[in-house]
Amino acid sequence: MNPWDRSILLIEDNPVDVDLTLRAFARRKLRNRIEVARDGEEALEFVRRWEAGRLTSSSEDRDIKRAYELGVNSYIVKPVEFEKFMEVAAQLELYWCVLNRAPHEA
Repeated sequence: MNPWDRSILLIEDNPVDVDLTLRAFARRKLRNRIEVARDGEEALEFVRRWEAGRLTSSSEDRDIKRAYELGVNSYIVKPVEFEKFMEVAAQLELYWCVLNRAPHEA
């Protein structure tokens, strides 16, 4: 699977942060489709639809553990500072599009 065929689920309730995230991804020329969930309930709907095919900037161990129990591929906590946020956006592109490997489908 081409890494740019994968969607990214952004879970964010703050419209300003959604806009900043989308701008950061656009600045990095990230070509993946971005799905936006405004809260945990919307996120679970996406998860149900995807895994029926695939959560917040919480760094709480229980949230991270639950996300992996639900089958996420990766859990990244959103930095608060803009410069750090831009660094993370660049690293996400590298991670998902270059370093990450999906299993081969039989």
